[in-house]
Amino acid sequence: MGTAGYDSPVTTIRDVAAAAGVSITTVSHVLSGQGRIPQHTRARVLQVASDLGYRANVHAQQLVTRRSRTLAVQIANSVDPSAGAVLVPNSEYFLEVLNGAAEAAAQRSYATILVPPDAGLDGLAAFGVDGVLLVDPRGDEPFFTGRWQRRPLVTIGRPISPAREVPAVVDNDLVGAAVRMVDHLWQQGYRRPALITTDTARSYTHDITAGYIQAVRQRGADPLVVEIGEPSTPEGAAEALTSLLDSAEPPDAVFTSSEILALGVLQEATSRGIDVPGRLGVCSAVDSCSLRLTSPQITGMSVHPRQVGHTAATKLMSLVENGIAQAQRTEVPVRLNPRGSTARS
Repeated sequence: MGTAGYDSPVTTIRDVAAAAGVSITTVSHVLSGQGRIPQHTRARVLQVASDLGYRANVHAQQLVTRRSRTLAVQIANSVDPSAGAVLVPNSEYFLEVLNGAAEAAAQRSYATILVPPDAGLDGLAAFGVDGVLLVDPRGDEPFFTGRWQRRPLVTIGRPISPAREVPAVVDNDLVGAAVRMVDHLWQQGYRRPALITTDTARSYTHDITAGYIQAVRQRGADPLVVEIGEPSTPEGAAEALTSLLDSAEPPDAVFTSSEILALGVLQEATSRGIDVPGRLGVCSAVDSCSLRLTSPQITGMSVHPRQVGHTAATKLMSLVENGIAQAQRTEVPVRLNPRGSTARS
């Protein structure tokens, strides 16, 4: 029996070098992350390798570089063990960050492993990981002290409790995002917006709160902040909204630090017969598909989590391979998505 279709030649490193017009050594250095190769040459070699369908021998690369080509990702944010999601909080944001990081890693023949928030350094050492991507840290995690202090580490969000020096940080301008959201609420006729947020010991919620307070005070109004415990839950949002509505001067809009809280606020408002957006505006500092499935749809801020994850993983691989991450801090832009929950005017 014939074997047509199974005897096409395998693309070799020599083929890539010839097509790119460089030496075999240069191709080897580009694919293994060794040496100091000009960026335009690196990009050309990677593009040619992709066009030719070249697949590196990962095992051989591991033997040569003495690296595992494995990145660990840890989501430091609080999770609810009773929900069975001990690795990832119940949020589309974190799933998209993971998708972006895994995509970037796979493009350079790295594997990613997801480790639980309580994983110790000994456990990571057993996997022989090359670097760690820490998502939404506080600053008291073990990676900032002891044995991992001088190893490759990239964070999504700044560690602020306490403040720590990190080789590279990927983030959004969340102070500016909160200011933009308050601007939007003001344009829609709201004059007493409140903020419901979780623990402000993380830079993400700290910056949202700072931006909200700044914007409200600039308009001569008093900030109204309710901070609840982690993790974000609809029940926590409902309790926070109840306390706000029962106050002497209830808000006419509620801005939340997550989509879970926004959904909880809308659900509680609906159950009370409160007109949204007429009597109460609802909006979230994080956008997600779930905010487009409600009635009315909820205004959200797109923080591009897949791009955040991709950028962070790329920086981590640069640290692993070259010892540098090009820029210590990188900001991914945000976009306001106005929807029916704040369409008052």
